Amino acid sequence: MDVLAKLNPQQRIAVEHGKGPALVLAGAGSGKTRVIAHRIAHLIHNQAARPENILAVTFTNKAAQEMRDRLHSLLGASRAAEPLITTFHSFCVRVLRREIQQIGYRRDFSIYDTDDQKRLVKQILEEEHRSGNDLQPREILSRISYAKNHKVPVAAFSRTYPSPSALDLEHLYGMYEDRLRKSNALDFDDLLLKTAEVLERSPQVRNNYSERYRYILVDEYQDTNRIQYDLLHLLAARHDNVFVVGDEDQSIYRFRGADIRNILNFERDFPGAKIIRLEQNYRSTQTILDIAGAVVGNNRERKGKVLWTENARGDIATCRQCSSPRAEAEWVAWEIQESLQDDPDCRIAVLYRINALSRNFEEVLMERSVPYVVVGSISFFSRMEVKDMLAYLRVVFNPEDDVALLRIINTPPRGIGGTTVEQLQQVAAEEGVPVSQALRQLSRNPQRAGRGHRALTRFQEMLDAWITKAETSSPKDLLEDILAQTAYRKMLEKRETEQEAQDRLANIEELMRAAFESESRGETVYEFLDRASLSSELDHFDPDARVALLTAHSSKGLEFDVVFLAGMEEGLFPHAQSRDSIADLEEERRLCYVGMTRARRKLYLTWTPFRRNYGPDAGTPCRPSRFLDEMPEELVEGLETGPGYISEDEESRQTWEEEGEPGVRIKRLQRGSAEAPRSLAELRAYVERQNTAKARSGGSGPAGLKSGMRVRHDQFGEGIILSRERMGNEVKLIVTFSRAGRKTLIERYARLKPL
Repeated sequence: MDVLAKLNPQQRIAVEHGKGPALVLAGAGSGKTRVIAHRIAHLIHNQAARPENILAVTFTNKAAQEMRDRLHSLLGASRAAEPLITTFHSFCVRVLRREIQQIGYRRDFSIYDTDDQKRLVKQILEEEHRSGNDLQPREILSRISYAKNHKVPVAAFSRTYPSPSALDLEHLYGMYEDRLRKSNALDFDDLLLKTAEVLERSPQVRNNYSERYRYILVDEYQDTNRIQYDLLHLLAARHDNVFVVGDEDQSIYRFRGADIRNILNFERDFPGAKIIRLEQNYRSTQTILDIAGAVVGNNRERKGKVLWTENARGDIATCRQCSSPRAEAEWVAWEIQESLQDDPDCRIAVLYRINALSRNFEEVLMERSVPYVVVGSISFFSRMEVKDMLAYLRVVFNPEDDVALLRIINTPPRGIGGTTVEQLQQVAAEEGVPVSQALRQLSRNPQRAGRGHRALTRFQEMLDAWITKAETSSPKDLLEDILAQTAYRKMLEKRETEQEAQDRLANIEELMRAAFESESRGETVYEFLDRASLSSELDHFDPDARVALLTAHSSKGLEFDVVFLAGMEEGLFPHAQSRDSIADLEEERRLCYVGMTRARRKLYLTWTPFRRNYGPDAGTPCRPSRFLDEMPEELVEGLETGPGYISEDEESRQTWEEEGEPGVRIKRLQRGSAEAPRSLAELRAYVERQNTAKARSGGSGPAGLKSGMRVRHDQFGEGIILSRERMGNEVKLIVTFSRAGRKTLIERYARLKPL
């Protein structure tokens, strides 16, 4: 096959690039996966590189598999050697399984997913008698992950991130790292960090991998963090054959540590780099591209590109103001049904900024019997029964895995109560050993173990039998033994309804099939466990689903015929937390751009003047998103005519009154009246005047707040007001919180309670 056939001129330039660094700026829907696959095929076909000397990394298993499929269609699947096409994390696991002994770990390490990490932090908090502390496991892990992504070690944490809670967090960070080490376990961030550490410490290992992978291709380069950036430089130590593909306009993972500067500064970091722009879009109509381009064009941090397409101009977008969140869901559901009636094969997405917005859409779609899937719900490998069985396997192959051991020690119930478990943890802590060693000690010491001795002994005997059998048995056979010998089936049948028990048992059988298929492919048990740990909900997304509900973040890499962007309001999209940061606001704008460019044929935008809990305080009208103001009026119906503040039709009034929304007390404006706003810009100004008048009358914002006052925030906990400053019609507060650090808040939105 001619691997250059059917490529447009810019794609061909990228594919034919020779040696040296190259940055491909690939706009949304411009064929970046095609370019990477065809470049790999071109390198192999022209014998510029052997397959085993090529490494291509991306961020999701789905993207990696799509790349492999494309390459197989170009070159054929039956080759003696294959290029390595994988995710960053999977590549790091591959390296660490071979090299981690260089930094003092064993190769049979466990990988802790988010649930395992939370369990570990909860154990630490309980042992420290901090279970009622303001610091919650999720927040602690978020701060630790942020530090790891920025390569900040434990000893430098409080100095780097000073706050009233910094020393507490530093202590917990240290304990967390110590427990991981004792359990011979790594979390997701460690997979990157430890790989970089191995390559930095061992010149021989670094040179071996750099020599092996002489051509490195990176997908979604705009989403790389500092550690991935360092890894790329380490792997390219003996050459500069780095070919990265990305789009600064789709950089939306700053909260995970992604650094947009990696792509903005590529030419500085790789001197002599070639820059290639892919601007022809194959997905969307020109109308959708023009709207999205107009919005993202307001960002400063971008290299710039103008997307165009040979597709039809297409329908203009529709902006709909709805009287309430329920009315919004009703209108969206009606439009979905109309679209499916016109085209039963149509694929539709409802995108929102936060998961909580899915509730109304789910309820209405269920009432109307419209089938849908929710992306971001519990993935297969995160289901309770699947995680339980995987925890058994993890303990068999790494007995020092404390989190997995404590998960299964009394699951199903076997007479090992909470007191006995606490005793095990206490012995392990006092002697500085894993819980598995404390278990073995107590199982051999009846006097010390007390009433739990018999149950501990039986459990230890089962573990020993499985560990012995693991040397000759497959994971599938082990799982069958575990299911039979633990009475796990009986536990499900007793606890759950008949249907729920059957569903959970079916999931366990599916896990056994997955284990069998893994073994058939020649994978080791560690590769099977690694794949389960690194799985995400998007790996199991059904591409044939007609209606999908998902966040704008989760939509990255997907495409749909019709897209609804819901909740287009200030404080929601863009999110309220971006209010005081230009960088955060620009990321919100990029996220909006990503959501819009998922649409192939039609784009809808919806908002409501009141949304309980997500907009400002109850009874205060929400303003339409500033992103709507940035869209060309001639390309979006509903922007140019001015929707009126609250629709005067009887159905809308009835909806508001039945739901008891405080918004019914806001003055209603007749369409066409002299007072009614004629555009969204005027509406935003009108709402601002209402809010300002309300603030001045004392109807909004807590009274008596002043510098030095101790306050409480529902989300951030207790804090101290450092300063209070007038900013136009608003009052800006600088507050330092014990668990969240320094925050800038707008007084009337903050809902601070004096202490």
